[in-house]
Amino acid sequence: MFLSKTKLKTGLLLLAVLFTAASCGGGGGGGQAVELVWWKPFDDPRFIEPLIQEFQKTHPNVRVKYVQKNIETYEDEVLQALAAGNGPDIFSIRNDWLPKHQDKLVPAGATGPGLREFKEQFASVASADLLASDKVYAVPLSVDVLALYYNRDLLSSAGVARPPATWEELVAMTPKLTRQDAFGNFTKSAAAMGTSANVNRAPDLLGLLMLQNGTPFYSPAATGGSIDQQISDGKSQSYSPGERALQFYTQFANPAKVTYTWNARSNNSVEAFGAGQVAMVLSYSYLRDQLADRAPFLNYAVAPAPQISLEGTRVNYANYWAEAVAKQGKHQDAAWQFLKFISQKDVLKKYYEAQKAPSSRIDLLEEQQSDPAIGVFAESALSARSFYKPDSAAVESIFVQAIDDVTLKSVSPAEAIKAAGQKMRLLLRNF
Repeated sequence: MFLSKTKLKTGLLLLAVLFTAASCGGGGGGGQAVELVWWKPFDDPRFIEPLIQEFQKTHPNVRVKYVQKNIETYEDEVLQALAAGNGPDIFSIRNDWLPKHQDKLVPAGATGPGLREFKEQFASVASADLLASDKVYAVPLSVDVLALYYNRDLLSSAGVARPPATWEELVAMTPKLTRQDAFGNFTKSAAAMGTSANVNRAPDLLGLLMLQNGTPFYSPAATGGSIDQQISDGKSQSYSPGERALQFYTQFANPAKVTYTWNARSNNSVEAFGAGQVAMVLSYSYLRDQLADRAPFLNYAVAPAPQISLEGTRVNYANYWAEAVAKQGKHQDAAWQFLKFISQKDVLKKYYEAQKAPSSRIDLLEEQQSDPAIGVFAESALSARSFYKPDSAAVESIFVQAIDDVTLKSVSPAEAIKAAGQKMRLLLRNF
């Protein structure tokens, strides 16, 4: 994940900010002093300060020590600290980390959000990601989702009036936006899609296409991987939605296709978009900060991620972080009370005032939809989905290998998805 210069500098310095918070009633030990240590990547202390200050007003005997961590070493650092017995009380997990790290977490008790409360207040993808055995294991402060960034000037120059709302529209406009020099190098690309190494969050793009195509990731009992499974289209025909998704994604890097617009020699997708070399990229809301640093004069806008059809159910892809309580922590009740407090509507509003981010709460998402900066993300978050990953890094590696098999090794999408399915089944057996 790419960071803005400001966030990266603060992350590398591992800035720690101390705030004094207050008596936690049932969670604060009846007025006894309590210290909670909270680890989190990305968020500058300035964004966290309003949350802790609000808690401070009514909970004076709880001290919250916030430590910003470097994402490059974050997961390993958390695991090492927990193993050594000196880990944080609260730490961030990615939305697909729960299966891998559930044994290190304690679910919400009486001082945290209840099951019904959580399901009613937060985006539905959070219930799919952060609940296990009807227990709440983490609370998200925001929910980010893939959206389509497009260069207004490049689309206008090619006679394209509006960004694509469907994948079919994107395919149709790809030849209009693609330019190559005499040596076959792309001077302009329509979309940064088709490869893995130079496309930011390529596994997420493939995951989005798989979800939209209705890929059955696992068998009904979740005992085996099924991304290579054939399903019926209701017309006596069968097909593999996983294969269809992989074929669609990799066609943009296939020289034999009219949609050929990207390859392994293309620049990094974020850098290419900032330099005006590619018309469209799929990314998250944090790309806005990167573009403000790298390309402040770029004439771009953001639209929802394309869909297979606008008549069916919209499906978008979520990637976000949530706050969890460590099982080894000494003040678990106080920690959950703090998380419940800072995820209230009025308190989270202060967080969004400090930084623009799509909310995790349904009531705030409705308000944010009119915001010109994050309205597209807020709208898309309501239809965002994800899928179960026993080990998120391993699943991403499987997806990357499938893409590379097709684009770099000339393996057919059918064979590549079959190999990916076998790896997914092995991963589940070993989990």
